[in-house]
Amino acid sequence: MKRIFLGLLLIFSLGYSQFAKVGTAGAKFLSIGASSRAMGMGEAYVAVANDASSVFWNPAGLANLSGQQVYIGYTNWLVDTRVPALAYIRPLDAYSRIGVFLGGAYSTGFKETTLDLNGVSVTGKEFAYTGLEAGITYARYFTDKFAAGVNVKTVYEDFGGYTNAIGVAMDAGTYFHTGWKSLRVAMSLQHLGTELKPKGTYDLYILKGTDLVTEEREFRSYYLPMVFRLGAAMELIDNPLQRLTISFEATHPNDNLETYALGAEYTLINMLSLRTGYCANKDEGGFSFGVGFKTSKICLDYSFSDFGELPDIHRLGISLGF
Repeated sequence: MKRIFLGLLLIFSLGYSQFAKVGTAGAKFLSIGASSRAMGMGEAYVAVANDASSVFWNPAGLANLSGQQVYIGYTNWLVDTRVPALAYIRPLDAYSRIGVFLGGAYSTGFKETTLDLNGVSVTGKEFAYTGLEAGITYARYFTDKFAAGVNVKTVYEDFGGYTNAIGVAMDAGTYFHTGWKSLRVAMSLQHLGTELKPKGTYDLYILKGTDLVTEEREFRSYYLPMVFRLGAAMELIDNPLQRLTISFEATHPNDNLETYALGAEYTLINMLSLRTGYCANKDEGGFSFGVGFKTSKICLDYSFSDFGELPDIHRLGISLGF
């Protein structure tokens, strides 16, 4: 089992080094955390993942679910951007889980402008941006200690009706119980896929002398914001009255600096959960906290993320089990 786990770690590491590049990536809505529970723990969630929202973090964690579960999430993002998330997971057999998921971002209020010799002018029209990911997921325990999962999805962006881009991608993850107390180690590789290229052409304005001429150009393709996560988690306290989980996660994106997160979740009588965490090496903020209320069938989660000089981020999540 250890050989399988180390082999997957090597494959993921080599795969990441092959595709990683210096520069920027597109479809950045994929980088917005869709799990309110994960964000409440400061993004240190890859080795905790055990609910339906795990499909947006580490699909292998879905193998930990018992029964069917629906997750509905909503994030109030920057510049009036709404970020919804939806997932439905069900057992396929005693060891396997299968499901579907949908996520994205929607932002309105962008003003259309034109360019001529007199400069830039606003036409009065407005347009919206839409980003979307949709796919299927499968996770399975291959032994009593090792689980793996994969997402296959379509990624779509629409730029106000002027142009759009579509591609395919996958996420893969592992979840390994070490056998020492409750310690588990997990990893995931997200948004590995084809480059996206907007359809059609655009006019490039060039000033030659006193004349403003245009050249028709094709849009350039761009990479997806691929990210590799590696983390560990365990319970410091675990009894019928209370549970305290601590988690660590290191993240390596292809378009930014590495980040390191430490999080904790304290649960009282399996009903009330308090969460906090800190993600280091971010441009702004890094501190998060959250709270969850759980009954036998419903779990309500809220999280707050500090963004420093930028507006703070609030997330809501509802998990329904049946």
